[in-house]
Amino acid sequence: MSESMMMSVGKHSRSKMDWLLRQYVWSVKREIWENRFLFWGPLIMVLLSVILVCIPLLKGHNVSGPGVTPQLFFTLTAELLSCIANLSVLAVGCIYAMGTFYNERKDLSILFWKSLPVSDHLIVLAKIGVILIVVPLFALMITWIGVLALALASTYAFGGGLASLAHPAGIIENLGNYAVYSFLNALWWLPVYASLFLVSVLVRSTPIVWVLGALAALAITGMAGLPTSGIVNLVSNRFTHFPGSNLSHAKMQMRAGRDQGLTIDHTPVQQLVVHPNFAELFSAPALWWGVLVGVVCLALTIWLRRRAEPI
Repeated sequence: MSESMMMSVGKHSRSKMDWLLRQYVWSVKREIWENRFLFWGPLIMVLLSVILVCIPLLKGHNVSGPGVTPQLFFTLTAELLSCIANLSVLAVGCIYAMGTFYNERKDLSILFWKSLPVSDHLIVLAKIGVILIVVPLFALMITWIGVLALALASTYAFGGGLASLAHPAGIIENLGNYAVYSFLNALWWLPVYASLFLVSVLVRSTPIVWVLGALAALAITGMAGLPTSGIVNLVSNRFTHFPGSNLSHAKMQMRAGRDQGLTIDHTPVQQLVVHPNFAELFSAPALWWGVLVGVVCLALTIWLRRRAEPI
């Protein structure tokens, strides 16, 4: 093969990759434009949480409780804020995954999208990219902003500097940990989103009814002695045994009074403040088995969407 032919082949492959990348970016933008609730949900939940915690601090109300220090208060509220952001991402992601393929078949828009030169692979990857990458990144940014707002409110209420609040780990290290947890969340919830994609592309009536009906049927048959309890346990463990959440005995109760300020009751600090071992979390077998199940469900979704018809 001559040098000119090799250069021509190389330019053709690059132009094809550029075209596919542009198609993917525009597909992601389309999903964002059509599903703004994916961003409003985490934004409202994080904003409300920050307001509810910061207002008593800015009003000068006391923060009391057994062994509650400014550092512990900031650590607990920042972790709580990160947890709320991640759960709100899960909630809007599940709503989106259940409805996306069902809605396009119901409103007949699938006929329009199939008329365009965009492959089913790219459409499915764009949809999963929105809830695995775009929305978690948005939630991470507003979490960082919320944590910094909590830090400023805490320094106003307790005095001292920002660096002393997150001792022994600095605020920058804590923000980095939240970013790693966001990526870990995306991997952990991949099989949930992918299985809901599968339901959305299969059913011909409201997907939530099918999901709840299937879970109820599995639970009933398991209680009746049929061998379905293992599936129920796998599903429940996905939601209750997230890697790193080994704090089943840790409890925190925060009470706000009009004049008393914030009162915090909690278990020992050793159970509440845990330094993450990310190597152990990323090596959990349940994490990677779930990723494998998610990839299989996505492959089936692509195959089924290629054959999907309007409802």
